[in-house]
Amino acid sequence: MAVQETLWGEPVQMPEQGNYKGDPRADLRTDSQYWQRLLLNCWHMEKDLYYILHGVRCGGGELILTSNSLMLRPGEWSEKKWDEIKQEELVPYREKLIEVLRVSRVMSITDEMVPAGW
Repeated sequence: MAVQETLWGEPVQMPEQGNYKGDPRADLRTDSQYWQRLLLNCWHMEKDLYYILHGVRCGGGELILTSNSLMLRPGEWSEKKWDEIKQEELVPYREKLIEVLRVSRVMSITDEMVPAGW
């Protein structure tokens, strides 16, 4: 990991292009398999969203399986910080986030499978 960036005031190591590493918080086992799939799909579909969600997960964000999607929850984030993250980081990607959460509920994709227009 060569690039040092800052998300929400915390220094984090970001993976280089082509260096996807999986769930950065595999210690949170209850939803780790969903995070692996979600981050992999974001890596292929929307790199900016990948970096945002990677930061959310590093801070302890959680995923919950629903009947037709995955639901993003604050986990270890405080309510105030979670509201800031949603408004400043997630709202601009709302449509793509909804789509990648739905896709990630059922499958992992590759670059060849990325929907047209992404």
